[in-house]
Amino acid sequence: MKNILLFTLILLACACGENQPPNPPSVEGKVTQADAQKLYQMKCAICHGTDGKLMIGGAPDLSISKKSMDERIALITNGKGTMPPQKNILTPGEIKALAVYVENFLN
Repeated sequence: MKNILLFTLILLACACGENQPPNPPSVEGKVTQADAQKLYQMKCAICHGTDGKLMIGGAPDLSISKKSMDERIALITNGKGTMPPQKNILTPGEIKALAVYVENFLN
C-alpha cells in the first residue's frame, strides 16, 4: 500500500506544471486575472492546490510564502526541485500574471 501511495505521489510530482500550451491571453497580449487563474489551474494547482495549500510532491504552501514578486517570477521562470521551468512555455506576461495571482493565497 505504501508503495502505491509513493508511486502515485511521484507521478503527480512529475505531472506538476506539465508542458501543455496555455490558452492565449484574451485581450491583445494582455493577461487578465481570469487568464492568470486559468493558467494557475492548468499549471500549478495539481501540486499547490486550488488554494495554494495542497503541497503534493514537496510543493510549498503558497499561503505562507514570504517570497517577493521578483523571487516568485524567477521561481516560475526557472523552476526549482520538481517544479519545471516555464520560461520556454509561458510568456513573460503570463509568468508575471501567475506571480501576481499567487498573492491571492497569502495570509
